[in-house]
Amino acid sequence: MIEIKNVGISFGGLRALDDVSFSVGKNEVVGLIGPNGAGKTTMMNIICGLYQPSDGSIHFEGTQITGMTSDKICKLGVSRTYQIPQPFYAMTALASVVTSVLNGKKRTNMSLGDAGLEASYYLEFVGLFSKRDELASNLNLYELRMLELARALATTPKLLLLDEAMAGLNPVESERALEMIWSAQEQFGITILWIEHVMKIIMKAAQRIVVLQYGKKIAEGPPEQIVKDPHIIEAYLGGKH
Repeated sequence: MIEIKNVGISFGGLRALDDVSFSVGKNEVVGLIGPNGAGKTTMMNIICGLYQPSDGSIHFEGTQITGMTSDKICKLGVSRTYQIPQPFYAMTALASVVTSVLNGKKRTNMSLGDAGLEASYYLEFVGLFSKRDELASNLNLYELRMLELARALATTPKLLLLDEAMAGLNPVESERALEMIWSAQEQFGITILWIEHVMKIIMKAAQRIVVLQYGKKIAEGPPEQIVKDPHIIEAYLGGKH
């Protein structure tokens, strides 16, 4: 579905990503892990068009999206959530999702009423319909993460980029969020590329894991292989461990 080829980017003298290549197949859940500063979110920002790579290319369903703007990439079927939720705090939960509905793919001439009905469906799906008239600023962290998911799903993506969807959640909330993401993948047939630091969650969720360190890909494989790799253990814990 998406193929990242030899992607690199520099910020001043810092090489944030260097010759990174991997792919994600249709209906896969692929984890993207690594220590802080490894380049994970930078890769997400390149995929969705916030950053333009210094070199390399990205193809989505055979179309090169390198250099496209975020709105065009979204309309092709790529959506994302953020590590720190970024709702429209002065808008209600319903209005926030309506905005996503209207900016998703194949939304030409959709009426505001129809967009509201569709937005309500996604709020119901993530368990937030009863909060539809609440301002986003009044929601707790778990609810904000569900609102992020609803907004992403409302653009009708084929590929969903999740950036630390479990950050700040307690174990019970994390399991609830995981079940919700699994349900979304099954119901909407989406492919997922997922950054996550909660190793218990990503090892359970992903079929394959890509590991970055200092902007380079250092490993790729199934979770059971990755968790035993001494290079991965060293990257996370330090050589003495």
